[in-house]
Amino acid sequence: MKKSHKAILMLLLSGSMFGFFWMAWNRIAHEPLVRSRLMMGTIIEITACDRGAEAAITAAFTRMQQIEDAVGREEWSDLSRLAASAGGPPLNVSSDTWEILSLAAEYWRKTNGAFDVTVNPLLELWGFGYDGEGNFPEPDAIKAALPRVGSDKMLFFPGKRQIRLAKPGMSLTVGGIAKGYAVEEAARILMKNGITNAMINAGSSIKVIGDGPGGRGWRIGVENPRSAGKLVGVIVLRSGEAMGTSADNRRFFIKDSHRYSHIIDPRTGWPARETMALVTVITDNAATADIVTKALFLNSIDWSMAFLKQENLKAILIDSQGKLHKTPGFQLLRPS
Repeated sequence: MKKSHKAILMLLLSGSMFGFFWMAWNRIAHEPLVRSRLMMGTIIEITACDRGAEAAITAAFTRMQQIEDAVGREEWSDLSRLAASAGGPPLNVSSDTWEILSLAAEYWRKTNGAFDVTVNPLLELWGFGYDGEGNFPEPDAIKAALPRVGSDKMLFFPGKRQIRLAKPGMSLTVGGIAKGYAVEEAARILMKNGITNAMINAGSSIKVIGDGPGGRGWRIGVENPRSAGKLVGVIVLRSGEAMGTSADNRRFFIKDSHRYSHIIDPRTGWPARETMALVTVITDNAATADIVTKALFLNSIDWSMAFLKQENLKAILIDSQGKLHKTPGFQLLRPS
């Protein structure tokens, strides 16, 4: 074979091999990478499908850890410091704490006081503090705790980014907003690092970027709150959408045939009425979705549907009888 023919053959072979390796690398680079960490009292899982996903996911988890450090249970956290100084002077707080508590105060007003981060004294009284199993307190103790609850007693000083809890004995819980806020921040970090297809799953709070592998959307199963392991249906999340879920089947106890869940009404001091079993909200912000599910649990169906229409949110509500209530346009696929 002439040298020129050999050179052409080698060029063709090398080109074919380059094409093979490029296609293989391209496929591997877009295989979903899944990483998980125990944070914020749950296992948080991040799935990303782009090249550079490992570094981006690590950066997202680092950002989430910063948020947990600010509003966690450690004695140096902002929430612990605010509780220790309740009734005293205002304290400087981190930008994350400020944003979380400012948003919480906004939705306290919007939800007629149903969502309230100052409910912690009541949660502790009912035994539903961090990982608590629950117990039945004396009615007089509930009545005595109520004056220490109410976001109108959480005072903001924007010029100095300071917050003050007005009454001694006040304390905060951000379990109904912090995960959603952290999930939203994780999504921002992933996109900043070039990720175009990902899902952040914190259990009750989920956010997606892109339309998932295959471009058909991210499919999320909605578990039947009265039948473990069985699905009510499947929700398809599209790029930029977030989903929040609250249910009464995770932390509760039964006394005298009544179910008492961990979702406490800050206005009465008692757990949510036995009218709602599960609420799922879809919006473009994970923190908002997180908040709204708690408020819908504590208000009537009529109020909830009117609120969802006003706020232009999509949701499904399952009452204690198993009846489904959906906003217009909410699609729930049948489980396969």
